[in-house]
Amino acid sequence: MKILYSNFLILSIFGLNFAISPPAKAAISCENDTIIRYSNGSLYTCIINQNTTLQLSSASGISTFPCKAESYIYFDKKGQFQRCQLAENIQIIIGDSLEKCPANFWINVSISDAGHQSITCRQY
Repeated sequence: MKILYSNFLILSIFGLNFAISPPAKAAISCENDTIIRYSNGSLYTCIINQNTTLQLSSASGISTFPCKAESYIYFDKKGQFQRCQLAENIQIIIGDSLEKCPANFWINVSISDAGHQSITCRQY
């Protein structure tokens, strides 16, 4: 009985820890032999093997990017998302206007030190 209680207590502590902690980093599922890493070990790029939706939070708000399977995804040295090919159409706010970014275009994201997001959409 002490063992069960001990395990329950440990699970409760871990459950509480996960509830209070910030969200874990998303796992990216990459095709075999496509992973390239920075010298610090963080992921630079790979070909994702399934459509992957990324959410980024910045001073500008939360942005959602649906990245296309079987295309490259890129990150900076700090592990921040940089760009991917879109799996579906999205709309982005640039200045005071709302612009459409079609599926198969590339979305490029940069976040300043102050936390402001810059988003561009291009056909490569």
